[in-house]
Amino acid sequence: MQGKCRYGVVSAGCAELSHRRTLEAPFAKDLLCSWDRLVHTLYMCGRRQQPPSSGSSPLKQGANDSHRPLKAQVAIRDHWTKADSPVQTSLRELQELLGRTIVVEPEWRILVAELDTFYDDKTNLVTSVAGCVRAWARSMTELLDDEAHADWTEEVLVKTSGEMWVFVEVATSAKAATTWSEQRGGFVVSLPKKQVYQPAELFPTFRQDLLACFAKKDEPHPPQIREAGGADDWEGVEVNTSTGTPEVVEAPTRTVTLRPQAEFMPDVASLPRPDQLFLQPPYHLTLFQSSLLIELHGSHSPSLKFLAEYLKRWCRVNHADTRNPPGVQINLHQSAFGLGEVFDRLTLSTEETKYTNQFTVTAPMVVSLIEGILGYKLISTDGRWNFRRDTAFKTL
Repeated sequence: MQGKCRYGVVSAGCAELSHRRTLEAPFAKDLLCSWDRLVHTLYMCGRRQQPPSSGSSPLKQGANDSHRPLKAQVAIRDHWTKADSPVQTSLRELQELLGRTIVVEPEWRILVAELDTFYDDKTNLVTSVAGCVRAWARSMTELLDDEAHADWTEEVLVKTSGEMWVFVEVATSAKAATTWSEQRGGFVVSLPKKQVYQPAELFPTFRQDLLACFAKKDEPHPPQIREAGGADDWEGVEVNTSTGTPEVVEAPTRTVTLRPQAEFMPDVASLPRPDQLFLQPPYHLTLFQSSLLIELHGSHSPSLKFLAEYLKRWCRVNHADTRNPPGVQINLHQSAFGLGEVFDRLTLSTEETKYTNQFTVTAPMVVSLIEGILGYKLISTDGRWNFRRDTAFKTL
């Protein structure tokens, strides 16, 4: 006869002993208690020796937080926890090179709460965080592998004896940074307080901060970059009012902000959908013109939508046609990429009513809207007009 005890161990002997619980003999009760204790001990030993899941990361991770949104939990599993994810691969390479155990414990509940307003999709949030940590790990790996930074490498080895802790948090500004915390005994990776579309762009920032993280506060800062070209040759010359002779004075140093360029090929999984990615500059517009058609191709869907709505609002009616159609057919065309309402082409046409239409389409009015209202700059006119805008539009 088969039976099942309280710990899930199936045994004919266990069932038989359970049947004997009706006996009142003291030796029978003692035997049953001894059997239960033995089964419990075997059960607990089996639980302790159970191997971890094959999909778990070899690096130390933080505890699971049941309060995270479901979509965030799925994204964390797919883009962070999996051993073959890009971020875990980069951390593992850093661990093998450094010879230290890498301990990364992101507080996902806090990260999601602080960055939630910048990301429409929780998956994009998690992949962005993972991409930023990966960029940090790649920066650290490259510095450690460079013999020119042997002293810096030695300092890292001294500071991180046994384990290297990495703390991930959100910065107080829109700039990413990384520092060494003596109090916490580890590196702090501060994520920018904004949506990051290409985490690989943070590589130069992390590299510079890592090199400076052990420097003393009284050490001089690196020299500022002088602006090349465009300066007036007489900018540093002034006339002395007392003598009437020109004198050379020290001109103020002007600095320029160099936009970081990605040094690594971006990870496809870390990028948001095209309808979100192309909301960030640079914006491109290309205008083609013929006698009956003006066609605009654009990377910024809201710009095309604005032009279409404005021109439709003020378009005259073609009274020469009994159907009274608009003087110009204005159509937005859906993009083949992304989700939702995304347009990548706008056409202004009189082809369908060319025999009954007194109106024609001309480019100067459209060009004026593009440059004067939308703030695009004309960059070339090789048989077509190519426009570009490098500043993001602000929302009211």
